[in-house]
Amino acid sequence: MRFALSTSLILFAAPAFAFEPGTHGEPTEETGYFVACNTGEGGSACEIHARGAVFMAYSEGSSEPQAMDALAELPQGAPIKFTADMISMGDVTVEMALNTVAPYPDDPNAALVQGLQGTWSKDGKDIVITGLEWLEPEVADYLISLGSACSDGVELGAMHLSLYQMGGDPFSSICLELVEQTDVKVTLRDVATGTEVLLTR
Repeated sequence: MRFALSTSLILFAAPAFAFEPGTHGEPTEETGYFVACNTGEGGSACEIHARGAVFMAYSEGSSEPQAMDALAELPQGAPIKFTADMISMGDVTVEMALNTVAPYPDDPNAALVQGLQGTWSKDGKDIVITGLEWLEPEVADYLISLGSACSDGVELGAMHLSLYQMGGDPFSSICLELVEQTDVKVTLRDVATGTEVLLTR
């Protein structure tokens, strides 16, 4: 299952906790990728992708303002470590009170994720990758899970992108082996069919 809580993450260097962990919900420490902060009449909402889930923090909620400001300064796809209290959880979305955040330059997948960001052409149509979200109009929206295995857990060695359809079966994914990645082309192979999936720009 793509959304499984981890208790094995190590504490990282970050500002002192703004609030005592557990004040607003279940405390967690995560690594993930910054997506964006969007500001509206009700304040700002910041999105992070981590562990195959969408973590949301709101400026009008219980999040630490300095952590929200620091997050908003980061580029899309930036690898981060963060602490938060999880307030509520849906199928793929976690509402959180963000406590601390820090860049994570040692993330082994940082270059891969940042290189995937933006608009690509696939089979003559545009797809957009933001953070770990694969948006394919008229097909489906997916969350990407990175690893050397597909959803069945069988170790395959090479890097794979598992696409979990948002609102779909959380135990089933489209598993794509990463064959080649450049600034203008990403070559993937569908593990189930052997079909080449080509992204260009």
